[in-house]
Amino acid sequence: MENENKKEVKNTVTVRIAGAQYTIRTEESADFTQNLAKEINSKINEIKTVNPYVSTSQIAILLALEYASECKKAQQRTETIRGEIKSYLEDAAKAQSERDFYKREIERMKAEAKSRSNQINLFSDDKNEG
Repeated sequence: MENENKKEVKNTVTVRIAGAQYTIRTEESADFTQNLAKEINSKINEIKTVNPYVSTSQIAILLALEYASECKKAQQRTETIRGEIKSYLEDAAKAQSERDFYKREIERMKAEAKSRSNQINLFSDDKNEG
């Protein structure tokens, strides 16, 4: 079961972040990984520009917290949306069931009306003959 959750590592990508080179083994594409590295590098440089006395490791921790927060919020939004979709699907199934019930009821009433109409016609035929 543990192996089912592991993604297959397909690529080895070398990136440069904050002046250091990292070789990363990943299941993501090289372009995707490079773009992430550029984004992180840009954010590090942005923070260093505002506060040059903050260490790279402190910035890395701040960025990790920021990304973790964004990820957690996205997961919570995803769960909320999943719950809403589940509710919508349940409502749709209930509506479909009700629709099917009313279709059957309409068909039953049509058959009943036809039967009554036939009975009326029988009485009419009897009166016309008599």
